Amino acid sequence: MRAVQEGEGCPITRIYAIKSGIPVIGMGLLLVLVGVLGLLVPRQFPIGTVAILIFVGFGVFLVWLGLTK
Repeated sequence: MRAVQEGEGCPITRIYAIKSGIPVIGMGLLLVLVGVLGLLVPRQFPIGTVAILIFVGFGVFLVWLGLTK
């Protein structure tokens, strides 16, 4: 495995377009959606309140991270 040259960038970021921030925002919105659905439909999603807050909090963090990139 060769080292990444300066200015070349990581090959994974080129494949998955991580530099744009769009995948990070999408993952964050998905986590927020799962957390909100867990609050609205508690019988279908037997997730505890602490886990829901962690999902929503991390989702908001990922959206913020993607927007500031």
